[in-house]
Amino acid sequence: MSDVPPYLHRLSVPTPFPVGPVNVYLVEDGDGLTLIDVGPRFTPARKALHEGLATFGHRLRDVRRIILTHTHSDHAGMAAEVVEASGAQVLTHPWNFPELADYSAERERRLAFYAALMQEAGMNPEVMAQIAAARRGFSRFAQAVQPDLPLEEGTVLYLGGEPWQVLHTPGHTGGLICLYQPERRLLLSSDHLLRDVSSNPIVEPPRREGEPRPKRLLDYLAQLKRVAQMGVDLALPSHGPPITDVKGLIERRLAFHRERAQQVLDVLSGGERSAYEISLALFPDLDPINRFLAVSEVIGHLDWLEEQGKVTSRMDGPIRRWIRRV
Repeated sequence: MSDVPPYLHRLSVPTPFPVGPVNVYLVEDGDGLTLIDVGPRFTPARKALHEGLATFGHRLRDVRRIILTHTHSDHAGMAAEVVEASGAQVLTHPWNFPELADYSAERERRLAFYAALMQEAGMNPEVMAQIAAARRGFSRFAQAVQPDLPLEEGTVLYLGGEPWQVLHTPGHTGGLICLYQPERRLLLSSDHLLRDVSSNPIVEPPRREGEPRPKRLLDYLAQLKRVAQMGVDLALPSHGPPITDVKGLIERRLAFHRERAQQVLDVLSGGERSAYEISLALFPDLDPINRFLAVSEVIGHLDWLEEQGKVTSRMDGPIRRWIRRV
């Protein structure tokens, strides 16, 4: 099994979200520090980050690089504050640049996209309004930051004097990256692999207007299979404990999604349904944000089933209704 190198340290940073703390990784190099993710713009997170750095004899001003694995606020929300305090460079996948650099505009674009998508899914307008209000409330946990350098698939970064490969692993988000150290067979898996909860491949808008909506669950499943073939001995995720049985975990995740897809088909055996109606059948009692995530999950599985030729759909006014193929 891989060991954790002495230059790499985990800092547990609280978040205001149900997922709980985020694991921020500190890399000590001779020329300064690298932070892999930073946590949300949230007073307890700010305090924990300062205290975590101090544990190893460092201050925020010692940070030279910030690597953002993706744009979610529990990972990237405090990046602008760290840059202001330290002058650090921000590195991330180029697909993340627009959302990070113009956070407010991109959030409004996404709110409009999700409103249209949830309407097509057949969601109750009152629930849609509650979701929009909650998502707007989350905006306070992040602010815009200008990325400096792109991290493309295959880029090699030196951390602690060792080469780490950038893996572009779209799924949970389109711009998510993992970092892999091949000699140690060690993966920093971000939210791509989490030991205790399934990563939710969230439905996202297309990167450019007029392009088709990306099918993030299909991306996620493909990237799970890719990582399973890499021979990773140890994965350090962004939430929860280390993962020592990477291949076994991936097999369980793939089985979970096969089972969920079958559950969606079973609901459709009773007749055509909207994505919202399917989510109600599978998950009857949820708050608005978890209802949004449930509908997103259902849409992802419908994308997968449609790809396999097992379902089709028709528009009924503004609502898309799904039909099981016989």
